Amino acid sequence: MLSFNFEYLSNLHECANDLLRLPITQQALVQYKHERWADELSEGSLRMLDLCGITRDILLLVKGHLQDIQSALRRRNIGESGVERRIGAYHFSIKKKLKDMLKCLEALKELENSSDPSAISDVDPNLMVVVSVLREVRITTMSLLESILSSLSMSKPKLKSRRRFFILNCMGGKRVANASEENCDSELTGMNTTLYDLSNDLSAKSKVYRVQTASKRLEALEASVEGLEVELECIFRRLIQTRVSLLNILNN
Repeated sequence: MLSFNFEYLSNLHECANDLLRLPITQQALVQYKHERWADELSEGSLRMLDLCGITRDILLLVKGHLQDIQSALRRRNIGESGVERRIGAYHFSIKKKLKDMLKCLEALKELENSSDPSAISDVDPNLMVVVSVLREVRITTMSLLESILSSLSMSKPKLKSRRRFFILNCMGGKRVANASEENCDSELTGMNTTLYDLSNDLSAKSKVYRVQTASKRLEALEASVEGLEVELECIFRRLIQTRVSLLNILNN
């Protein structure tokens, strides 16, 4: 599976949701529910759900096309053009989805850039911790999903990736570096390379060996995508918990 550090994100997200369950947190958020930064927390949680949902749809689409291409490779009577058509169909169908994902990422980035940290400087210190953790959840999740987008795109997205530090032990103030971004996109990037090589190898003299090798790589990529689907499902469930908690508090 990809080298995302999902454990860090899981710990961070669980910390945020645990804090939102505390009565003292809920009371403090109710007091400031009409502030702009409170609206940004709510809006950010909704956009994160949208982004994660689109990413899940993309991975499902990718897995389906990988299975279709592998099936075509196993059916020798389908011919070279049949495999090439399936590779072309993959690139065509995923293109719009990737654009939708990029649009969501840009909207979230705009929301993040418009946030004013000084706006909560005069609130209760415990509430500041909660807001900071929720923002770090958003930033870290964005970073992971941006890496997926970058990996699946034939070219890199225009969003600038930044190394982030985030809170694991939010009450103790310990900050740990998210080192997962260094190697996060190697396997999915290999998907585009594999499909490109496969298109070229269909007309090569040694195509039998190369196609067999490509088939094995596609199987490994499918397994990687399936593992990523499982992790994204966990992220999606935690995002729902965050969204529900915020709505219940801010609509009180």
